[in-house]
Amino acid sequence: MFDNSTIMMQEIPGSRNANGEAEQNNSVKTHIPEQVEAISDNISRMYNQFRESEQYEEIQDKASKLQEYIKENPVPSVLISLGAGMVLGLLFHRKR
Repeated sequence: MFDNSTIMMQEIPGSRNANGEAEQNNSVKTHIPEQVEAISDNISRMYNQFRESEQYEEIQDKASKLQEYIKENPVPSVLISLGAGMVLGLLFHRKR
């Protein structure tokens, strides 16, 4: 997913030496990419588990049924979308 050579290092504010230059702390610099890699591995593992689950198959089945309904009934689909957009617009409308 991520190429380790392209992970950008995040600079952590640290102490400064006598010249006012930031001291380099290698353990901190290597720790952040390790955390990013661990998070990436966790997300990838969880996604793969989800794709193998029954819920994923159910979602795929319902999505294909929805696509068929939209193809067979385009006008009601557009009207439903417009109605949902209007309701959401009214709910999230801010008075200026």
